[in-house]
Amino acid sequence: MTTVAVPQTQDSAQGAMAPLLPPARLVSTCVGTLAVRDTGPTDPQGQTIVLWPSILADYRIYRHPIEVWRGWHRIIAIDGPGHGDSGQSPGAFSMHDCGQALGEVLDALTLSEPVVVVGTSWGGLVAGEFALLQPKRTLAVVMLNTPVIKARDGPSLSDRFVVWGARWIHSTAAYRNGVAKAFFLPATIERGGVIQEEFHKHLRQADGAALSQAVRSVLIDREPLADRMNGIKAPTLFVAGRQDSMYPVDALKRASEALPNGHFEVLDTAHISVVDDPVSVTARIDDFLKRHIDFSGERPL
Repeated sequence: MTTVAVPQTQDSAQGAMAPLLPPARLVSTCVGTLAVRDTGPTDPQGQTIVLWPSILADYRIYRHPIEVWRGWHRIIAIDGPGHGDSGQSPGAFSMHDCGQALGEVLDALTLSEPVVVVGTSWGGLVAGEFALLQPKRTLAVVMLNTPVIKARDGPSLSDRFVVWGARWIHSTAAYRNGVAKAFFLPATIERGGVIQEEFHKHLRQADGAALSQAVRSVLIDREPLADRMNGIKAPTLFVAGRQDSMYPVDALKRASEALPNGHFEVLDTAHISVVDDPVSVTARIDDFLKRHIDFSGERPL
């Protein structure tokens, strides 16, 4: 494993687009070279929180929780292969591979203490796989809008179009707006703001070949996690969106019941809850950690 510092290309230092986190460094892993942003050790009362985002997005979907947590928790934000400042995977990969790569990132950072892994959709699958692979390094898991189930009749035409579009038309307004409609509530899109701008900018700037390879690995080729969730022993918060048209709440709730120490919550959001309702998501995570992890004190003001 090697690590090198890279210029901060995804964040601009101007106005509302000021960097959320320190510049990324690149870490060599089994799924390619990943961009990792690390605040480093902070308040001794905090925890180390690892963030992995959804497909077709980078770490900036976590803008609100990062703003709340930095200076208290140590934050390690990872862009998945083919996304953000990360490189292309050397080939197709599994969610198991991504969980292994997360461990390799922690190794590169010489981090030995257990961590909290927070993942959205793809990131939630990575969090679950990491918890199965390295339970002693897993303090808690947060799975936001995570597709732990797969359709028995195979990928839909819309899924296949998303993969094709990620390769060939990812920068077009039609594709970007279509993904946004699948991911976010209409009110979120109408509201706009920095996160929506960052979301569209990320897709415009993406490398189509790298992006589509990752999207296919996650959306089409992933192995279901539901039948292995009983092996995740760490406290796990599972959040679903009531208006998520892709993954119905009832199916996710049934799957989450296999978690030995699981806690299921529903928010009035679509597929990317941390963008639709960032305040509630952050508050739910804070409350979950306070209830299930032994904090020595309250968050500093």
